[in-house]
Amino acid sequence: MATTANPAEPVLNKRLLTPNDVIALIPGLKLKLLAEWRYKKTGPPYYKVGRIILYPFDDLEAWFEGLERGGDPND
Repeated sequence: MATTANPAEPVLNKRLLTPNDVIALIPGLKLKLLAEWRYKKTGPPYYKVGRIILYPFDDLEAWFEGLERGGDPND
């Protein structure tokens, strides 16, 4: 499990999202794929508390922005 937590900001002060919140934000994303990414450690950073999975909104946003492609024909 990877996180990009800022040590100056307590994690519990962050906006935390459930997997259902995440798939509601990203059109076409399914719970099964999100779970697969967790298993393969390729998806967005998350926390696991028992069976509860939580995604910090800021970390999810940074991860998503890292997926940006194209736009510049010289890429």
